[in-house]
Amino acid sequence: MGMKYETKKITDEIKALGLKKGADLVGFMSALKLEEGAPEGHRPSVLMPNAKSVIVIACGRKLNEDREYDYEWGPGYSKTYIKLKDCLAPLRREARKSVYVIKEYLSDKGFAAVTEMHGWSGILSFKMAAYLSELGVFGKGSFIVHPKLGPLNILSCIVTDAQLEYGSPMNVDVCGDCIECIIACKYGAFRQEDENFKWIADKCRCYDLIMNPVNLKWTYGPCNSKCANVCPIGR
Repeated sequence: MGMKYETKKITDEIKALGLKKGADLVGFMSALKLEEGAPEGHRPSVLMPNAKSVIVIACGRKLNEDREYDYEWGPGYSKTYIKLKDCLAPLRREARKSVYVIKEYLSDKGFAAVTEMHGWSGILSFKMAAYLSELGVFGKGSFIVHPKLGPLNILSCIVTDAQLEYGSPMNVDVCGDCIECIIACKYGAFRQEDENFKWIADKCRCYDLIMNPVNLKWTYGPCNSKCANVCPIGR
């Protein structure tokens, strides 16, 4: 009884801290759930051999990779102009404080915590972690969508040896008949199979590293996840 109470107390305190410091959502899942079915080298145990829990910290549309676009599809995609909205940078910095305060809380409680920021290391599947931690569902465009907040920006996954309370994946159709994300893709990254669409990873261009012709800085993808940006949920 005491152990169960303590587990719930710690879980509730972590969630409250994350939300107070700028996150829109804080989810929890068993590390074993993410361990199952994940390919070699992409499991929580790579980051922490005795991992018990994964904490997923996310924000909705306000911090999504939302950009102003001027699309003129041409050879080499040279006429895809992308401008990052200036207001997003300070919002992201503020929201990321939620990651550090949760990690500090765990450390103060005597737990180990390893942070994978933004998913750049490619170890954990942030999308699967968000789904399993009850933060959203896979939309038709294969990105995670929260029923109210829309496409999620996953700030971080924190792997810890703390035993926490976990929820269950959502079971809700967020898309209905909408196929805006499918229409927005000009690279053939979606293939229709009966009434569903399958994401073709090797045709997706959102992760290509290219030079932004507007500010001469490197950015990701000639489309920069336009499929997620046209999603009407959470606008």
